[in-house]
Amino acid sequence: MKILFYDMGSYTYQDFIYYLERAGHGCRTVYYHFADKFEDDFFLYRFSKYLTETSYDAVVSVNFFPLVAQLCHKYHIKYLSWCYDSPLEDRLKEYFSYETNYIFLFDRVEAAQYQAQGYSHVFHLPLAVNTERLDALTLSPSQSAAWQADISFVGQLYDSPLDVLLYSADDYVKGYIEGLLQAQFRIYGYYFLENMITDDLLDRLNQSFRQLGQASVSLNRRGLSFAIASQITHLERTFLLEQMGELYHTCFYSTKPYPFTSAVKYCGPVKYHTEMPGVFRCSRLNLCPTLKSIQSGIPLRSLDIMGAGGVLFSNFQPELAEYFESGKDLILYESMEDAFAKADFYLKHEELRKEIARSGYERIRQDFSYPDRIRQMFETAGL
Repeated sequence: MKILFYDMGSYTYQDFIYYLERAGHGCRTVYYHFADKFEDDFFLYRFSKYLTETSYDAVVSVNFFPLVAQLCHKYHIKYLSWCYDSPLEDRLKEYFSYETNYIFLFDRVEAAQYQAQGYSHVFHLPLAVNTERLDALTLSPSQSAAWQADISFVGQLYDSPLDVLLYSADDYVKGYIEGLLQAQFRIYGYYFLENMITDDLLDRLNQSFRQLGQASVSLNRRGLSFAIASQITHLERTFLLEQMGELYHTCFYSTKPYPFTSAVKYCGPVKYHTEMPGVFRCSRLNLCPTLKSIQSGIPLRSLDIMGAGGVLFSNFQPELAEYFESGKDLILYESMEDAFAKADFYLKHEELRKEIARSGYERIRQDFSYPDRIRQMFETAGL
C-alpha cells in the first residue's frame, strides 16, 4: 500500500515506519510542528497538495491530529492514528465522528467511554515495542557503570495547576477536592474522580473565578479531574523517590531537577532511543508509577522498560495485571507500604529479580510486537 505518514517528532515514529516499510508498504513522511493543531492554514494548504498530487491508500500518524482528520475526511482517505497519550484532550472528540477515522487508544476504559458516546471508530489497541532495536543496543563499560542503580525513575513529576485553581475557592470546595484527592491516591485499578465531580462543585469553582474578575476562565469536569490526577501523580512519584532515596541508591532522570531532601541522585534527561534503554537495563528496579488519569492501559514507558530487559516496578494497573503476572514478568504494588516491602524483597533476591527481567522481556517480544499491532490496525480499517 501507499501510505502518507504525518509526524511531529513522536517517540515511536522510527519503529512504526520501520515495520511499515519492512512489510512492503511505500511510505512518505510529512514532518510539521503545529503552533495550533486546531487551526493552521499553511498546513491545510500543503497537506492538501500531498493528498491530491499522489494517490494514497491511507494516512497514518502517532497520536491524533484534528486537521489531518479533517483533510482525510474531505478527500475520502482513511486516517489511522495510534495514540500513546492518555487521556486525550477533550476538544479532539469534535473530530472523532468522521467515517474515515480509525483511532486506536492504548487505554481500554478510555476507548470504551468514547464508544459509549457514539464514536464507533475509536478502538482499543495496546502499544508495542521494537525489541530488535533494543537488542542491538550495546553499552560501553562507562555507560553501564554510570547507569547502575538500585532504583531509577525516568520521567516527569508533573506540575499540577490544582493549587492555583483552588486559590479563590471556598472552604467547602477545597475540602471536597482534598477528600477526593486523598481517596483516589490510595486506590489503584479504579479511577472515580470524574464521576465524583458534580455540576454544583464546578459551578462553585467557576463562580470563584468570576469573583476575581476572570470571567473568561471556565473549568470543565475533565480539566478539573486531570488537575487532581496530576497532583496525585506528583505526590506519589515524589514520595516514593524521597523514601527510596533514604534506603537505596536511587536515580532520577528528568529535564527538571527536584529538591529532594534524601540522597536521590538527579541525573538530568536521557535520550529516548540511545540512552534510556541503557538506564532501564542497568537499573535493578525501574520505578514507573502511571499517570493517575490513565484508567486501565499500559503506558509506553512501562513497555519500554521490559522491552529493554529491565524490571518494571509499577503501581497496579488493570491491563498490566491482565497481560502480565506480578512477581513473574514485573512487580506491581498496591499501596505505598506494599511498594517499600516489595522493593526491599526483590533487591535482596537478585536471581529472582533477574528472572523477572527475562520473563518480562519475553512476554513483550512475543505479545507486544509492531507487526502484530499493525496487522490489527489494518484489519480493523479494512486495509
